[in-house]
Amino acid sequence: MKNITIKDVAKECGVSTQTVSRVINESSNVSEKTRKFVEDKIRKLGYKPNLYAKNLSKRKMKNILVSVRRNKGHTATIWANILVSEIFACNKNKNVSIFMEQYYDDRELSNSLLNTSNTFIDGVIIFYEKKNDKRVNILKKENIPFIVVGKSYSDENIYVSNDDFNSVFKATEYLFKKEIEKITFITANPTPMNIERKNGIIEAYRKNNKSTENLIIAEKMNNQKKIYSFVKEMYNKKMLPEAFFVSGDEKAIAVLKALNELNIMIPEEVSVLGLDNIPISEFFYPALTTLALNYKKISERVYEKLINMMNGIKENSEEVSGEIIERESVKK
Repeated sequence: MKNITIKDVAKECGVSTQTVSRVINESSNVSEKTRKFVEDKIRKLGYKPNLYAKNLSKRKMKNILVSVRRNKGHTATIWANILVSEIFACNKNKNVSIFMEQYYDDRELSNSLLNTSNTFIDGVIIFYEKKNDKRVNILKKENIPFIVVGKSYSDENIYVSNDDFNSVFKATEYLFKKEIEKITFITANPTPMNIERKNGIIEAYRKNNKSTENLIIAEKMNNQKKIYSFVKEMYNKKMLPEAFFVSGDEKAIAVLKALNELNIMIPEEVSVLGLDNIPISEFFYPALTTLALNYKKISERVYEKLINMMNGIKENSEEVSGEIIERESVKK
């Protein structure tokens, strides 16, 4: 005869495993109607809670999973690695454990900790959310608190992100003040984050009465090789702008390499503005002027908000402002 598990009880009741756990542990966070219904199912199914299940809600230790979805062919990942490290550094609570899991496609989710061991996960931090993300569906079904890093596809989901629209808007105005109007904006796939950045630069042109005929937006530029070839192609077509504004410092290095090989003087002939301020950007040649993300604050707010949500405290999404770090790649 098959051993009945907590997941079997949850499925039979049409509730999450967390709810069954709360009933087992006599938690007050369950309605009396639900409690009686689940207890009745437990008796009928003959389910015998194990020691772990009996202590699931009473245990002092809380577990946070950092879930990172990787994209094959996407090579600009330093910013995400920095944020993950900062989130781990935020945790000073000896009763909170943080661990990370990464995967590449949804087929791998069936064997992931998120899917197979969610009864001991108390909260989840989601990196690289995608539309109709299966991780979100699992977490909502299991009633596990989660927070998204970067603007979410749904306003229902709590997220912490850079203030992409306003940050890019102000960075574009920074270029205008340098009498730079012919700009090529290089970005990746149209995620909510990248759409906000795109809209920010377009709005900056509109609000400052600048012609968008001087703006080129190159989307789906997901790796350095593609960007490097794109810059070379623009040169061959005599279409080089006054400035490249690159959404991601790791991608900006491909622009710098191509321009240097073409003997284009940076910033005298063409300026380059990055976005991120990853630690190595000051060692590019020339040192990269960039729109800096506030990694520390973003990480702190992600951690603090998730802890609050795990403790039943309602939270709201938050966007953190960036700032220009001036170095040598934009003309003075």
